[in-house]
Order: sequence, then structure tokens, then C-alpha cells
Amino acid sequence: MQAAYGGGWMVSVGDGVTHVPKAMIAALLILAAAIQPSNSTADDWPGPVTLTRFSDDSRFFVRIIPGQSIGDTVGFAGLSKGGYAHALFYARQPDASYRLVRDAALLNPVGPVDAVVNKSGHLITLDNWHNLGYGKVLAVYDAAGRPVRSYDLEQLYPGERIKKLRESESSRYWRCAPVHFVDPAEQSQLYIREALGGYFVLTIASGAVAYHVGNITDCVPPDIPRR
Repeated sequence: MQAAYGGGWMVSVGDGVTHVPKAMIAALLILAAAIQPSNSTADDWPGPVTLTRFSDDSRFFVRIIPGQSIGDTVGFAGLSKGGYAHALFYARQPDASYRLVRDAALLNPVGPVDAVVNKSGHLITLDNWHNLGYGKVLAVYDAAGRPVRSYDLEQLYPGERIKKLRESESSRYWRCAPVHFVDPAEQSQLYIREALGGYFVLTIASGAVAYHVGNITDCVPPDIPRR
């Protein structure tokens, strides 16, 4: 492409020169911008999926079935409401079979984005389908499916700190992937890196959370479960 000339641009095509109107150039630039990668996170989510999580030693596993209460999620007001997600808690028996301990209702209208089961059978759920950062973003249940403790994002980010998080139409991006156990042998604490450079440590048995300031710059967004 060469210099502007009159009402358009002079473009070399083969051995000749073609005059391209400014209106066409503008349209091409708009199209090019539309197909460029964006730094913002799209709100196009796959449908909710069933999650199955085993403890590392396979003594416990939990199967999470999506709920039907889409109307209780941010951005879907007015849509249908129904049962929340529920989880089937299983424990391994001496004959290596599994026994259903409890079918427990969860705090997620549709389902968590991710979940972890530790060696004591506790279930930890993270975020909500189509709603990262909204609702109960962190919840702990014991091996019998009883709630231990749960948190909204405002409880983890008091005051003005919450306003520093990147937002999209449906989500607030507060944590990074992956999460892991602080003590792999005992699995009593869970490490959760957060988007402002620090990290949270969850003491699983009690549900207590401690925040640690940091300056970590890399943050991989959590994966969205797909079929």
C-alpha cells in the first residue's frame, strides 16, 4: 500500500496501480479489528457439565449434577428457577466397592466451575457456572455432604480491593489456575492464587481463609469445564 491520493489510496496490484476509495479502506479496517484477538474475556460459555472428582487415594469421590436454577445466576434474571446443583458423596468400602453416603444440595444454582476432593473426603467448590466471582465463589463440605463454610467474593475482597478485579458482562476474574494442596501428604490446606498478585490459603476442616499479599504477575484464568 502506498501514499494516499485524492479520495483514496494508491495500491500496487501486479504491474498496475489500483485506486481504493477511503470508504472501502475504513470498512476493511473495521473488519480487521473485529477478527483480532481481544484481551477481554468473552461471555460465551458452554453448557453446564457433570463433574466427578476423586480424592488422590481414591477413598472418596463426589459426582456433581448441574442444577436448573438459571434464573438465580447473574445476567439471567427472569429465566426459570428450580433445584440447585447437588452432589453424590461416595466412600470406598473394604471390598473396594463404593457406598453412597449422601445426596446433598450444593450452594450453586447451576454448578461450580471446579471442585476438589481431599483425602478426608471434603469437597471444595470454586465459582459458579457462567458467573466467575459471583454467588458462593468458595464453599467447603465435609465427607457427609454437610456445609462447613462458604464465601461470597465481597468476603474475600473487603473494601475497595474488589474494584481492582477485571470484570466482564457476567464474571469477576479473581483467581488463577491451578489450585493445589499446601501439604500434599495431609491435604489439610488448599492454595488459591489470586488475580491481584497474592494468594489465599484455605484450612479445609474449619473453612477458615487467610489472605497473603504478594506480587505474582502471571495469572492463568481457570479452565471452564467442557464435555
